[in-house]
Amino acid sequence: MAEHADGSALLFLHPVGLDRDCVRWLDLPPVRAVTFPGHGERARARPGLTLADMADEIVGHSTGPLDVVGASLGGMVALHLALAHPDRVRSLVLACTTPRGDAAVMTARADATEARGSAGMLDDTMARWFTPAALRNPDAPALAYARDRLLTMDAGALADTWRAIGTHDVLDRLGEIRVPTTCIAGLHDLSTPMEVMTDLAARLPVARLVEMEAPHMAFLERPREFAAAVREHLVWAAEPARPEGARR
Repeated sequence: MAEHADGSALLFLHPVGLDRDCVRWLDLPPVRAVTFPGHGERARARPGLTLADMADEIVGHSTGPLDVVGASLGGMVALHLALAHPDRVRSLVLACTTPRGDAAVMTARADATEARGSAGMLDDTMARWFTPAALRNPDAPALAYARDRLLTMDAGALADTWRAIGTHDVLDRLGEIRVPTTCIAGLHDLSTPMEVMTDLAARLPVARLVEMEAPHMAFLERPREFAAAVREHLVWAAEPARPEGARR
């Protein structure tokens, strides 16, 4: 864990299907990224693994306060981390994520993944994640990375993760999260519409909403702007304590 002078650490949590290497395009202060079970080179997790379980594992392998940046699935896990371990989270960046999964949609997606395999779901996933303009350049490094990770991920592990997202629901507990939080919304996000991100920011006691001209994978398609938003968040989060409900 790369710690700052005050003992805090910047932690990045990745979307479903990717792994810790996804941070390579982000110009950030020293950052640690983890790989979730069943992703990258990690083995498929035990049946029934939840997002809360993922959050607990992260705490078990780190020390000190965390500035947590989570994208999509990573943002969901970050919410569980902040709720279950509030003493460990100093601030949050929640990008293109939601406080509640859609069980029916995620179950159908998991079933389709098991039936069609990871390769059979590739085009649908990439179309949800990136803009048509970006997809016209499939050899761009970030897109090639995302495509490779999705193609090589075990279909069963991917289906497990979709089902775990379907059980995710912290909507009624958002008021308990009292750390400075920046919500990053992609104006072209097909998976997490702007109204979801606006509502998320409104329910958090100390939050700000940042809009980006970006799709669901904002941090991969627009890495420069995304990294700038994270750096701005770190400055804002370090400001003197502000009253609850303060927003910028």
